[in-house]
Amino acid sequence: MVRTRIRLFGAMLIAGATALATLAVAQPRKPGSKPAKPPAAAKADAAAPAPSAAEDTAAAAGDAGAPTASATSEIPSQAPETSGDGGVRPSPLNPTAQEMPGNVDGGAPPPDYDRLLADIAALRARVAAVSDNLYQSRVAIALQTDGDHGKIARLTVSLDDGVVYTAPPTFIANDLTTVYDHAVAPGRHAITVDVDRKDDRDEAFRTSQRNRFTVDVPRDNRLEVQVKVIDDSNMGKDFPADKNGRYDLRFRVRAVAKPVGK
Repeated sequence: MVRTRIRLFGAMLIAGATALATLAVAQPRKPGSKPAKPPAAAKADAAAPAPSAAEDTAAAAGDAGAPTASATSEIPSQAPETSGDGGVRPSPLNPTAQEMPGNVDGGAPPPDYDRLLADIAALRARVAAVSDNLYQSRVAIALQTDGDHGKIARLTVSLDDGVVYTAPPTFIANDLTTVYDHAVAPGRHAITVDVDRKDDRDEAFRTSQRNRFTVDVPRDNRLEVQVKVIDDSNMGKDFPADKNGRYDLRFRVRAVAKPVGK
């Protein structure tokens, strides 16, 4: 009987201890209580540095099959196109050494422009001679200057945009003076007279004019073109005295055609 009571009392103690342990585990942690110490393995993982964003990207690229740095460095770079002598091929737009200023013809002296002008004049003479044999029609250009104080500083005559006459310095033609007379193809031609004049009383007063006119040369005819340059300017005299003057430079052109041989 006594043993039965002891056993019953011991079973009650065990059941009470078990209930107290269950309540202790289920009860929440009170504020201010110290957290439990992590295990040693957790401490080791926390001490290790976290991987950076670059390392994560590299790892992801490696997993995706992208080439690594060592694999990329093994790809050979494309070499620039080179010329036969081992240098970089120059642009075809760059001038060569022979084309640079001062290196014409490998450093040869500059061309003789006076000789070139003489050759051009000789060529024009040959063309005029050939024209004389090919055509019967002709054109003759005559000049006359009118003006007491208006002096010619420069005067040129062109036929179809080619200069056929250049007046000498201080050119004066008180009467009609033929400056060009050659055979031409029949039909229309353009004559241009370009003149610069100056006042002999004060050469600071100058004026220029360029006149272009068209003529028609009949077949087997000689067309005489008479150009009169009239200068009645008074700027060199009146303007310095009373600050009042005028330029009056004008052209008068007449064309007369006559059958050749008459």
